[in-house]
Amino acid sequence: MIKTLFLLFGIFTFSVIYAQKNLVSLGDFNYEHHYFKEALSNYLEALESDKISDKNRLHVKQQLAYTYHHLFDYENAEKQYQSLSVDTANHDHVVFINYGHVLRNNGKYEEALDAYIAFAEKTGKASAVDYYTMACNWAIEHQEMESDYAMSLTNIETGGRSFGVAMLDNGLLYSKAQTSDFEDHTVFYNLCFASNVDSVTFNPPQILAGSMNKAFYEGAPSISRNRQRLFYTGNASERVVFRERNREKKHIQLSKEGINILKVFVAEYSDTGWINSSELPFNSLEYSCTHPSISDDNKTLFFVSNMPGGYGGYDLYYSTKTDSSWSSPVNLGPQINSAADEMTPFTLGDSLFFSSKGNMGFGGSDIFIAVLAEQEVVSVKNLGHPFNSPKDDFGFVITQDQKRGYLSSNREGTHGYDHIYYFEKNQPEYPDTINTLTLNKVTGKPIPGVKFTVEPDIVANVMKIKTTGSDGKLELILPKHIEYLITFYAKGYEPIEVIVPAENREDVIAKFGDLELIPIATKDVVLEIDEIYFDYDKATIRDESEIALLKIIEYLNFYPDIRVELSAHTDARGSDSYNKKLSQKRAESTVKYLINKGINVKRLLPVGYGEKKLRNRCANGIKCTDEEHMFNRRVELKVL
Repeated sequence: MIKTLFLLFGIFTFSVIYAQKNLVSLGDFNYEHHYFKEALSNYLEALESDKISDKNRLHVKQQLAYTYHHLFDYENAEKQYQSLSVDTANHDHVVFINYGHVLRNNGKYEEALDAYIAFAEKTGKASAVDYYTMACNWAIEHQEMESDYAMSLTNIETGGRSFGVAMLDNGLLYSKAQTSDFEDHTVFYNLCFASNVDSVTFNPPQILAGSMNKAFYEGAPSISRNRQRLFYTGNASERVVFRERNREKKHIQLSKEGINILKVFVAEYSDTGWINSSELPFNSLEYSCTHPSISDDNKTLFFVSNMPGGYGGYDLYYSTKTDSSWSSPVNLGPQINSAADEMTPFTLGDSLFFSSKGNMGFGGSDIFIAVLAEQEVVSVKNLGHPFNSPKDDFGFVITQDQKRGYLSSNREGTHGYDHIYYFEKNQPEYPDTINTLTLNKVTGKPIPGVKFTVEPDIVANVMKIKTTGSDGKLELILPKHIEYLITFYAKGYEPIEVIVPAENREDVIAKFGDLELIPIATKDVVLEIDEIYFDYDKATIRDESEIALLKIIEYLNFYPDIRVELSAHTDARGSDSYNKKLSQKRAESTVKYLINKGINVKRLLPVGYGEKKLRNRCANGIKCTDEEHMFNRRVELKVL
C-alpha cells in the first residue's frame, strides 16, 4: 500500500487552526494535513461552483486525482487521471506515472504500460519508469500464480482502514473506528476484540480494557505466544494544538515538523485489562516505528520504520531482547526492503510474512514470505493468488500449522475500504480408489479377464485397470459426490451389480475387498475345489474345510434345479485300488455333509476317481515333491 497508509496512521498536529472561507483553499489545507475525506468533499463542492476559475478548476482536478489515490479509491482515481492525461492544459507529467499506478491497481496492466510509456515520451526520462514496466510485465506473466487456499470475507467492519489483526484464542484483535461516520470524515481508531461465532462471523467488538487506547490511532496488534504482552502502534502524543516554542520546553511528543509520529508500545496483561503501557527504547520523535510482530520465543521484535539509513520509504527492521533491554534496530536488507514501503510483518518460526509495494507484485501492496536463518534472509517469494490481488493486500497472520489465517485487503468494491478476509487451506479431495480381488465364488480362486462397466461414464484415466490379469486384481478410481452403478462380468460367470453411493461410501468400499463372482451352471462345467481337507489316509472331513463346503451350499442354493457330481481325487502314491476306494469314501463323506446341511440327496452323485485324473506329471514311478502330489488331491463339482 502506498505511503498514505502510514500518513493516515500518523497525523499532523496543527500549530494554527483557522476557518477557511474558500473551498479550494480549505481543501488544500485539509489535503496538506492528511484529512483526505474532508479535502475530497471540499474539492467536489468547489467543482460544482460556477465561480471557480479555469486555473483553479485544473488544480482541483489534479488534487481530486491525488486525493482519491490517497484514499485508495483506485476506480475514481483512474477516472480523474484519465481525464487529466488528455487535458492539454495539464503540464503535470507525474499524472501519467500515477495513472499507470492506479491502472495496475485495477488490474489493467497493458493500459498501465501505455501510461508509463507516455510519461517517458513526454519527459525523456525512460529510466524513471523502468521498474514499473517490469512490474507490469511480471504481473502479466504471473497471472496463473495460484496456491491451494480459499478466501472468504468476514463480517468485521474496520471503518474503512485496516491496521492488521492478531489472533487471540476465540477471536481477533483489530483496530476499529472510534465513530461510525468514516465514509465522510477522517476518523481515529481504537484496539478492540471480537469473539468469533465461526471463522468468518464475529460478535460485536469490545474496546480493549486498559490504558492503551487514547485519542488518535492505536493498531497493528501483535500478541506474545504466552498471551502476556501486547505490542501495538500508537501516536506519540494526544496534542491537537501546540506552539513551536513550547515543543522542547514542555517536552511535547511531536517531531520538529509538528508531526505526531508513530511509536511501538507494549502493554501487560492483567485481570482488569492491558496495563502498564510503555514505549520501546528504539522509538524516536523524528521518525516513526510501527507494525510490530513478536517472534515465537518472544526475543525478537520485527517492525517497520522510516528511520534514516533505510532503502526508501518504510523498511523492515528487527530488535532483539537481551535481559530487560532491546538492541538497536537492524535493517533486514535489500532482499526485503525496496525504495517503496514494506509493512505489516508477521513472524512464524523461520518465516517472515510481510507486505511490499516495491517488490514485484500484482499492482498494489502484495504479501511476501521471506525465509530467515539467524535473521539473515535466505529467500523472498510473492505468495501469489488468492493472497494477492491488483489492489492492496497486507496484515497477513496465519496459525502455527499454516492451515488458516486472516489478511486485510481493499480488493472488493470501490472507495478503497479495507476488509478482513479469512483464508483456509483447501484439503485436497481425492477420488476414492477401490482395489478388489475378483474370486470364483465356489473355488475361491482368482478370476482372470474380469471386466466392468460404470454408469454414468467416467473419464478413461480414472479407470486405472480395466481388466483383471491372472491375479484377479482390479483397481477403480471413482470421483466423489456422484452415485455410480458398477457391473462386473467375465465369461462363464454371473455378472454382479454394485451401487456406490455419492456420499458415505466407506461400508460399500470395504465390501470390495474380495469380489466373488458365481460361475454359470451350464452342463459339464467343472469346479475344482482344493480347500476340502481330510485326515491322513481317512475320509474324515477336517474342520478347516467348512468354508469351502459352505460355498458349495451357496452355489447349489443359487441354482436350486441343478444336479451335480461331487468327485474326490487322490495323488498317485499307493495302489490304484486303494486310492479308488479312499476317494469314493471321501466323495461320499462330502455328499453326506451337504445332505446334513439341507441339500436334497437326489441332487448329489458321489464318485471316487482315485488317481485316474491327475492334474500334473506325478504318475506312478515318477519322483515328485509333496506340493506336486498335493496338487492332485482335490474335490471337484461337475454340473450334470
